[in-house]
Amino acid sequence: MIAVIMAAGMGTRFGQMTEKIPKGFIPYNGVPMVVRSIRTLIDCGIERIIIGTGYRKEKYEALAKEYTQIECVFSPRYAETNSMYTLYNCREAIGDNDFLLLESDLVFEKKAITSLMKSTFESVMLITPVTKFQDQYYVEMNSEKVLVNCSVDKTQINPSGELVGIHKLSSGFYHTLISEYEKIVDAKPKLGYEFQLLDVSKRIIPMNVLKIDNLQWYEIDDVNDLEYAEKNLNI
Repeated sequence: MIAVIMAAGMGTRFGQMTEKIPKGFIPYNGVPMVVRSIRTLIDCGIERIIIGTGYRKEKYEALAKEYTQIECVFSPRYAETNSMYTLYNCREAIGDNDFLLLESDLVFEKKAITSLMKSTFESVMLITPVTKFQDQYYVEMNSEKVLVNCSVDKTQINPSGELVGIHKLSSGFYHTLISEYEKIVDAKPKLGYEFQLLDVSKRIIPMNVLKIDNLQWYEIDDVNDLEYAEKNLNI
């Protein structure tokens, strides 16, 4: 019943579009991406939404006044860290709960959320066949649907699909993730959470992978992504 949205980044690849607003507030077909996600989460029955904020945090704090489900957790080190630190910074708000994890710069169909909620896997990474025309993040799973590798270079692995950026994490997996990250947080403040998920999956607790073949979604990192998504998606 809980979701965590990673929204601390500065969104510099959008140029002037993010001078006054964070990346999650970039509109897709007239509606800010993060607002679309929040509405979808609530529609799926999510009762509490934790947003890990940083750059232009006041925008998310204002949003929390509109939606009582939202709780903001500010990371003062947002400019010098990355998504794993933001997730780590939310640890007290998350507590001992299982939760959905997603990024603020996504547009997706409702079934991305419902499929994860219905999945029998305790901790699971959502993937699809490759759909992006740039910045793909490839994921490899084994025959038991366990995460075994990931890379931005598909020639380095045997890719099963592309990372969507939406996950389900059990409390046990998350606490292991955090305890392992605490050992390296000073050395790797800019670590992306995907790499920490992979490390834990390979060494300690297997993370499963759920592949959906016909899901409409897109991660929007810059103006070209936005134009492509608005032209090619029907969501």
